[in-house]
Amino acid sequence: MFINNVRHGITGENGELNLPHVMVGSHPVRVRTVGYVDWNGRIMVAEGASATLKASQQQQTVDEPTLHFQKAEALRDKGKNRDAIEEYKQALALRSIPEAKVGMARSLIPLQEFQEAEKQIQAVIKAGGPTVVEAQTVLANLRRHQGLVEESIVEYRKALRLARGNSFEAHIGLAIALGEQGNVDEAVKEYRIGIIQDMETEPILYYQLAELLEGAKRNKEAIEAYRNYLRLDPEGEYASAVESIIERLKEENPR
Repeated sequence: MFINNVRHGITGENGELNLPHVMVGSHPVRVRTVGYVDWNGRIMVAEGASATLKASQQQQTVDEPTLHFQKAEALRDKGKNRDAIEEYKQALALRSIPEAKVGMARSLIPLQEFQEAEKQIQAVIKAGGPTVVEAQTVLANLRRHQGLVEESIVEYRKALRLARGNSFEAHIGLAIALGEQGNVDEAVKEYRIGIIQDMETEPILYYQLAELLEGAKRNKEAIEAYRNYLRLDPEGEYASAVESIIERLKEENPR
């Protein structure tokens, strides 16, 4: 499911998704299911209220390029990048889909096939349109994975200008790059903005923020971030370790 074109989790079998941390206002929503036309709607959230989204039954599709694209996205979500790339290629052989080019680049980057990833992304950026912000962000991701941290920071900032500051992925990517540079204060700022824009749907971001703060000996802030991770994912992969870390940090001199 996507809110403001940003992925925010998976609906249950009943088509519902609880959204306890959606920002106040009206948000465009899109639900994607393999084999169906995307469901589009809006959600209204009032001050102090949580929300539950219920998507209506989507209309089945037999459009071949769309089906290949959807299968590719589902495979990429499972970490099956090589299989995903083959599906993206089949989709693109039938129709030029900017989102498929971006998705292919996302699958190529962890495989370190940087040249082909660059080709796909630059094509989307050159064409412009609604996918350009995501493409610009993926280009920044590519630069960071290439070890070009300074260049990635430039590209992340460009993505944020294009998005008018509303891109949680660009904020988080920028935070990671700034942290790698040792610019902790700016990195923390970007993490906090990104987490808010992500509506707290990814607990791991609090864990990453906590690690950054812990490394900077900012124990009080680190404890708060670790606690937020536990609040969102009390049974998570790092939950047991985080509890121990919190106790250790309490015994050290906090900042």
